[in-house]
Amino acid sequence: MRRNNLKRICCMMYVIGALLGLAGCGSMSSESVRQEENATVFYDEKVTDKNINIKETVETNTQETETVFETGKQDAEMEVQNAAAYGNPKEVLDNIVIVSNVEVIKSETDELQMNFEIENLGVCTFVAGKGKELALPNEVFVEDTKIEWTAPTANGEYIFPHMKANETGDQFLIDWEYNEYRFAIYGKAPQKTSDRDMAGKVALAIIRNLGAEEIKE
Repeated sequence: MRRNNLKRICCMMYVIGALLGLAGCGSMSSESVRQEENATVFYDEKVTDKNINIKETVETNTQETETVFETGKQDAEMEVQNAAAYGNPKEVLDNIVIVSNVEVIKSETDELQMNFEIENLGVCTFVAGKGKELALPNEVFVEDTKIEWTAPTANGEYIFPHMKANETGDQFLIDWEYNEYRFAIYGKAPQKTSDRDMAGKVALAIIRNLGAEEIKE
């Protein structure tokens, strides 16, 4: 009789232990699920934030690139306003073999400034305007150094451009006037006279195109 009771007690304890073990496993499983869910949410938030940051960075870089591109495009497409009154100088310079890198710096109906390079001479500046002082170097150009030419325009008029050097002899200036417009080309004076004369030839080429639109009309 006692043996049977002892067996029953052991069986009951075994069953209770098993049930407690299952409950513990269930509790652990629920806790693991909750931890995994929290980890997933945290991971998703981090990934989402990271994606947002990447998107914002890409958009910012794209906008900056577009801005630079548009600015460069605008500069490249800058045209000379009132070009005929200036003798279409950009067109003339673009077609002179010894001239390169022609760039319009400022263009208005009454003012024009361009930079360009002459072979063996370097960077020169062309300026022109009407009713205002030209933007010239802050130098004194000596009258005794003046060299004058006679130059015909497209419509058969003659004007007299002249070249002068500054006091130290390291800069030159060629200037002339036509139809209330003033013109000038200046730059660093080369050592060779033949190279300096190249600037004079460029000036004569621009002058020969002055008045061309009047002929067409």
